[in-house]
Amino acid sequence: MEHTPAPYGPRSAYGYALYIGSNMFFVLYLVWAIVPDSILYELGLTYWPQKYWAIAIPIWTLTALATFAFIIYPSINLLMTPDIDDIKTITDKYAQPATIPLSEGIPAVSDIPITEVCRKLYLSEENKNQPS
Repeated sequence: MEHTPAPYGPRSAYGYALYIGSNMFFVLYLVWAIVPDSILYELGLTYWPQKYWAIAIPIWTLTALATFAFIIYPSINLLMTPDIDDIKTITDKYAQPATIPLSEGIPAVSDIPITEVCRKLYLSEENKNQPS
């Protein structure tokens, strides 16, 4: 069978079961978090986790998600980025070196050297003209 995002029998059945199950779980969570313990005990539901966990679990989950999104994920990306003096930063097999234009027309397509990019982006106006 070909991989496709289009709906077909088993995918729609699993999706419906997941939808119903997640809604039932959410209603059960709300009952546990909101209804007082005395009412739950009268209904014969005697074992429930402490109400503390109704707040603690979502907060811990959101804290872990925020830590991942704002600290861990950017750190992984920085670790995967090559150093400024790494040869992979300077050139690769697809690089187009700059050529001297033959006429006053439009120059040929070429890659801008990383030193020129850094000079334009990060140096102040008085330091741009100084040799590095």
